[in-house]
Amino acid sequence: WQISFNHNSVDENKFLYAIKRNAVQAQFNHLISHRATPNDPQFDSQWQYINTGMPSGTADADLDIEGAWNVTTGGLSAAGDTIVVCVIDDGLDESHEDFGDNIWKNYAEIPGNNIDDDGNGYVDDYCGWDSNNDDDNIYIGGGHGTPVAGIVGAKGNNGIGVSGVNWDVKLMIVRGGGNEANALAAYAYPYAFRKLYNETNGAQGAFVVATNSSWGIDFGQPADAPLWCQFYDSLGVQGIVSCGATINNNVNVDVDGDLPTGCDSDYLISVTNMNDDDDKVISAGYGTTTIDLGAFGANTWTVASGNSYAGFGGTSGATPHVAGTVALMHSLPCPQVIALIKANPAAGALLIKDYILNGVDTNESLAGITVTGGRLNINNSVNLALQNCGPCPTGFVTGAMVTDTDALVSWETPVEALSVNLQYQEVGSATWTVVTD
Repeated sequence: WQISFNHNSVDENKFLYAIKRNAVQAQFNHLISHRATPNDPQFDSQWQYINTGMPSGTADADLDIEGAWNVTTGGLSAAGDTIVVCVIDDGLDESHEDFGDNIWKNYAEIPGNNIDDDGNGYVDDYCGWDSNNDDDNIYIGGGHGTPVAGIVGAKGNNGIGVSGVNWDVKLMIVRGGGNEANALAAYAYPYAFRKLYNETNGAQGAFVVATNSSWGIDFGQPADAPLWCQFYDSLGVQGIVSCGATINNNVNVDVDGDLPTGCDSDYLISVTNMNDDDDKVISAGYGTTTIDLGAFGANTWTVASGNSYAGFGGTSGATPHVAGTVALMHSLPCPQVIALIKANPAAGALLIKDYILNGVDTNESLAGITVTGGRLNINNSVNLALQNCGPCPTGFVTGAMVTDTDALVSWETPVEALSVNLQYQEVGSATWTVVTD
């Protein structure tokens, strides 16, 4: 049944609630538009999204993002959370036309009054945070941070310039780096906001789901940086997936080291660089235990400082495509997934990481030299997640401790599930052992 009412005299939300009290299901009659590709005039130059092979490159060497955008274009979670990505870099060009309202602000803070209004330990952090100078003056520099932020979330479908992986998302800008102390201070800012968000059930803080760090220390040794590496676990416990760009050099990170991409944290995704022929760029790091996957970064088209647009490259261009995917995955219309993320943020972070790593396209140039042997495919990852959004969702494995003879497996059971079956197999075996109910 389609029901009409006078919206000038009746609040639509109250009306919907009244109907739902007496009916099996009811919803608003939403307007629908095809949204696989945005109307941004320079979108055709963003070959990383849809690669036709013209004027150069290899057809279908792309992220298959149009399929994902048919499901979601970002912004809010299924539970109504405003999704935030923290871009830690050298600042942002605030005058750029193509960010729109995607720049995050701390509206719980009154700017310029020299008071920590929201009690989060940061004074006047209205625009974000500069861990180098302990203020919120993030709108300096930005020659590197502006294109990085644009890849994650330049405003999409606004008829201007280009589109980010997310058409709508909030970009929390933090200036950091220079030394490890400043790097840790930079990471502490999104950590504080997500921790507060979790503790207050969204009443305070921010729903930060990812950090992006397109910087590091060439040949840095994780053994010499235990605090830095372990902080990714701290972020992960709060539900934040961190994405790191590996060295721009043909180096085996397993052997020669890199920071942060050599760090051993389940909550860190380490990214190497791909070109428009779907090949790993020669001058990009690799490692079968340290570098998780490849993503397109070589001369990808995005925003640039000076209110302009340009090609951007290196692993710095590859990694924000992954951080943007983390955010996009959080916006899926999938109540089961977001319910897990809210109930168990650490398990939710690992689940999103698994969807991304298991959704890669296998790639010859990455086979045998990366963890997954594959390259980011956003549509594949979205479809993997949607498999858990039907009328009979699966349980979500949240941990497994395995020895030669024993395994202790933990999982979250969907609220609507009456029973759960468990299946397991020895690595390399084709036979599953099934435990029912």
